[in-house]
Amino acid sequence: MSQNLKLALFDYDGTIVDSAIMIVEGAIAAFRICGLPDPDPKKVRENIGKPLAIALDEYMPPGYNVTPNEISEAYRSWYAEQGRLGLQNEPLYPGVVELLKELKTDDWLIGIATNKSRIGLTNGLAKHSLSDMFDITLSTDENIPKPNPAMAIKAMNDLGVNKENCVMVGDTINDIGLGVNAGITSIGVTWGYNDENLLTSAGADYLVDDANELSVLMKKLFI
Repeated sequence: MSQNLKLALFDYDGTIVDSAIMIVEGAIAAFRICGLPDPDPKKVRENIGKPLAIALDEYMPPGYNVTPNEISEAYRSWYAEQGRLGLQNEPLYPGVVELLKELKTDDWLIGIATNKSRIGLTNGLAKHSLSDMFDITLSTDENIPKPNPAMAIKAMNDLGVNKENCVMVGDTINDIGLGVNAGITSIGVTWGYNDENLLTSAGADYLVDDANELSVLMKKLFI
């Protein structure tokens, strides 16, 4: 492990891109594919950031002989097709790409730790021309979902970074939970899907309201 290397791990949905519209559309499409009534869009949004099968279990209707995993597979198929057609409706948050480039210039290693599927992440990064931006990307297809610390531990081991020089940046309690469970610094961003009270109660070390505020904070870390 190097004493000098610094690693910033980012969540994807709700941190780098605003994917709420597409996630809600995908949940509705998956329910229809499985012969279920449409889910409540508000409940879908509230559960963004959880592993997909767990999130679906929160708002699927009772009394149907359909499992969350079946709905999850329908969702993944729909999502993959949207990506194949280039129809992902996931706009970047203002200033985030500039921040990522700035971190690279300042000799940070950067990675993604997401509860999104690998194909969804791959398609999203390609659409935004970010495929080569990150030093490591981790999804739930190969790792235990957040808030389990497995993604952070793998990233630090693979890149040779001490936990004292690693930070997790995300918008949900699962992101903050990963940071807490891994023993690394956690930064909650308030532009995503969980409010600052939830992020604080989950154990966030810092809260930031926009990419510029995050940039200023990152310059002060580990000095």
